[in-house]
Parts: sequence; C-alpha cells; structure tokens
Amino acid sequence: MKSFLPNDIKDENRKIIFDIVMQNPELAKVEIAEKTAMSFVTVSKIINFFEEIGLLTATGESREGSGGLGRKRTVYRFNENSYVTVGIQIIGNRITALLINLYSKIIDSYSIETDIPFYSEQFISIFEDIILRMKNVAKKTNSVVLGIGIGVDGAINTRKKTIRMRIQGNKEQDYNYEPIIENLINRVDLPIFLENDVNASTVAEFRNLENSGQALTDLVHIAVGDGIGGGLIINKELHRGFNASAGELEYMCFDPEYRRSPSSVGWLESKLGIQHLLSSYDLSSQSDIEACADYVGKHLALAMINIISVLDIDQIIISGKMVALFPERILERTRYYVGQYVEWTPTITYSDSHHSTAVGAAVLSLQHEMIKVISG
Repeated sequence: MKSFLPNDIKDENRKIIFDIVMQNPELAKVEIAEKTAMSFVTVSKIINFFEEIGLLTATGESREGSGGLGRKRTVYRFNENSYVTVGIQIIGNRITALLINLYSKIIDSYSIETDIPFYSEQFISIFEDIILRMKNVAKKTNSVVLGIGIGVDGAINTRKKTIRMRIQGNKEQDYNYEPIIENLINRVDLPIFLENDVNASTVAEFRNLENSGQALTDLVHIAVGDGIGGGLIINKELHRGFNASAGELEYMCFDPEYRRSPSSVGWLESKLGIQHLLSSYDLSSQSDIEACADYVGKHLALAMINIISVLDIDQIIISGKMVALFPERILERTRYYVGQYVEWTPTITYSDSHHSTAVGAAVLSLQHEMIKVISG
C-alpha cells in the first residue's frame, strides 16, 4: 500500500484546488470546501498561499452564506495571466514565438525568417532577442515568465541525448542537444523544455478538442510536410516511449527489401516527403492532383491501420503543408483505404491550426513549471 508524506498530501490538495479554480474562476473559500470535501482550514491555507503568489485575487465582492444567513463570503478571482510561458516552433526557416497564459490563450506572437539552424552558435543571439521581447510583453501584463518550450523539427532520443535533424541533400545528422540547451538557458535564465514539433502540436490539438467539449482520452496526430511525423496521446498523456521516439513515423516501412543508410531518411518519409511528391507529380494537372491524393491517402491509411491495430485509438488528426494542398481529397482517399484495409471506422479529421507546435511546447513547459509553483 502506498504511503503519503504530509508534503505529498499538501501538494495533492493544492493541485486539486488549482484545477477547481481554473474551471471556476470566481469562488469563495466555503464553495471550494464544498466541492472538495476538504476542511475549511485546509482550503483557507491553500487559498491564502495562492493569493500570496498571485494566482488568486480577492475581488472585493462577497456572497451571502447559505439561505442568506451567516457572514458574507469573500470571492476570489483566478488570475489567468499571473504565470505565462513562451512557446517556440522552429520549422524550416521560420521561427514563431508565442506567449501563452494559464488557459493556453495567446497573449502575444512574433515570427522571424532565418536560415540559421537551431544547433548553430549564431542561433543564440536570435533566441535571446525573441525571449527579451516576450519578457517585455509579460511585464505589461504583470505576468511571471516561468519557462520556455521549444518544438523542433527533429527526432529526439532522450537516452542518447541527441536530436536528429535534416541537413542538405535530404540527409539527416545527429546533434547532442544538451550543450545547445545549456547555452540557451545560460543566456536567458529560464528553464527550457525541448520537444519534437509534432509531439508538441499533438498536445495543442488534444487541448483544442478538450476545449471544444469532446471527452476523449486518446489521439493520433500525423503531420505530412517536408517529412512525416506523428504524435500519440494515450490516457490523456503524451506518449514518448523508451527513447522518446514514439511517433517517428518516417521509419515505418512496408517494403521488406528496403535498406537505409545511416544518414538517409526512413522509408515512409522517402515516400511521403513533399520534395519526393512534388518531383513525382505535376500539381498543375488535375489528373496528377487526383493521383497524388490517392497515393498519399493510401500510404497514410497503411500507417494509420498499423497504429490503431496495436493501440485501438479512434481519433486521428492529419495536418501539414502537404495535406494542406488538397485536404478534402486526401481525407477522402485516406478514409477510403482505411475502410478497404480494416473493418474499423476511426474518426479521421484534418487540422489547419496555426502555430500548434508553439502552443503545445508552451503548454508542456507550463505543465512542468506550474507543478513547482504550486508546490511552493
């Protein structure tokens, strides 16, 4: 039987009340006690602590006690901008930074084009400028910047501490990410959370579905652009796997004779990468558009059924600049081939959410850092 130390119980109670005040932004202490079945003394201590750290503010309003009797209850308001994080997505030559609050709402955004890669020493000064800009915006909203989430177009291996990134000639190369992140942390004096771009965007897509009222627990997200990547949410948690490589769909292979070199892309990426498709099809031709959509749909369906046959996930989202060229056609062909291959009928939809990688990276940073804030 698991035992709990006093600090464990205190942190758990704070987490419970934090979730409640997020969902009910104006409450009195007694109302929180009623919702949690905690003692008024326990609730009062936690609310006082939240007020001290700026999460809650006494509004000056009050409510009558039960039946209009008893002393009035002070109402506390949740400060959604009290703590913020910066989410950065680095995809191709474009860097987008977002400042998001506790509700994942975007307070500010900034984008820049550069051909300087993430792993270059020259990137540090660009990064510093972006974070300084976001810190200045946070000052105007009286927000505390807790950390930074970075979503990068690369395969992260947490055991080897490497990130595999695309280089010239459709080749890939591994870089040790620890010294890169350490240099950035030293320059901006904030914790940094590094995540694969599709994993980060999967978190944002899942949050969007939750906010729309869908009661789901699992999600598969497949993005097709320069390459192909995937993200998995299982039981409401981002699933990373043993090497943090879960969702690296580029290595999925349906050709038993295929052999890859150490620097080449994986089989599925070699078939669905946008450069391969643009060199194979003339997208100014209607017949080639139909053929390309059929080809993409067929390969996406193969990937999907091999995922859902193992994990039995019903909700699948596809996205990316390749799919965005003709999303309805690709959706139709993908659904058709899934139906041809298996008897299951998963819900397959298309998302054109902007900056979802930056949002997801910021959310992951926020989740990681708010635990420390709540624990005091």
